[in-house]
Amino acid sequence: MEDRKVRWGILGTAEIATKVVAGMHDAENAEVAAVASRDLNRAQTWADEQNVPQAFGSYDELLADDSIDAVYLPVPTAHRNDWIKKAARAGKHVYAEKPLANGVEEAIEVCKENGVQFMDGTMWLHSNRTHEIEQRIANGDIGEVRRVTSAFTFKAPNKEWYEGGNGRTDKTREPMGCFGDQGWYPISATMWSFNYELPEKVQMTHVSKNSVDTIVACGGTMWFSGGRMATFDAGCELAHRSQVETVGDAGLIKIDDLVGGQGRTGYFAAYGERFTGSSRYTFGDVEGKDTVQEVEPCDHVVKLVETFSNIVLSGKLDPQWPDRSLACHKVMSALFESAESGGAVVAL
Repeated sequence: MEDRKVRWGILGTAEIATKVVAGMHDAENAEVAAVASRDLNRAQTWADEQNVPQAFGSYDELLADDSIDAVYLPVPTAHRNDWIKKAARAGKHVYAEKPLANGVEEAIEVCKENGVQFMDGTMWLHSNRTHEIEQRIANGDIGEVRRVTSAFTFKAPNKEWYEGGNGRTDKTREPMGCFGDQGWYPISATMWSFNYELPEKVQMTHVSKNSVDTIVACGGTMWFSGGRMATFDAGCELAHRSQVETVGDAGLIKIDDLVGGQGRTGYFAAYGERFTGSSRYTFGDVEGKDTVQEVEPCDHVVKLVETFSNIVLSGKLDPQWPDRSLACHKVMSALFESAESGGAVVAL
């Protein structure tokens, strides 16, 4: 068992899959075995470029391969739930990109019924830095978490991008627009900071300024029990920000965009060829003294795939990952409901 590697299949050749497969190749307990596309030539070309030994001309063909243990799903959000269920029924463990779409509750239930692990692709949760910060919060280094502020924004490159020229602004692929893609990061950071406790109520307003009426910018508030709260903003109209500040009654922890002067790789995802993430964060004490902390850098994808593969090899499912996904999705759905209703407060 110690020498066995999990054999992975990839359903789709989306841009993010090109970045993810590189990390999969480096994972010690994983083997990338196959890729599928709706077009065999595309699948074969991609397989040749990414050093993947087997190409299939349909997703169903890959799922029918009994040698595949787990699948990675970079398919568009609107189609993701169907393929999660199909993969689970084929006995494949499922690592799916985020965000999650309405109906994911059923999809995850199908995974549980078929005894397969589900995990979403929130890569930063698996980094060395995140693990260290989690331990500091658990140790009480910043006291009780009372406030969280977070953001994930960037500036869209052109008008065509706004008009559905990108998956984030095409409602047939991303039903919640930029809130779905960009919003997942600050919402997941907020939920992580509060140990996945659901807020009591939420509110969000948004901007839609393209002909297909998709969200291009948004911001909102989440109220938790005992007077605790969080605020966030996300979208494609502002300068790049990828940050979260978790504030307790005895200190704070802050992650910003700058990584050792090398540019804005950000907390949530790295721009470039690999998701190497950051190796620094700021710890602030209750008196306002800030200290920069350095952590051993890592590749988020490698860490995620190794964590997932270890679960598969153990033969024992880990319920925390689907439970975390569902908690984040429930909050996302409530915030989207608020925006759709013109900014009304929505109770959870």
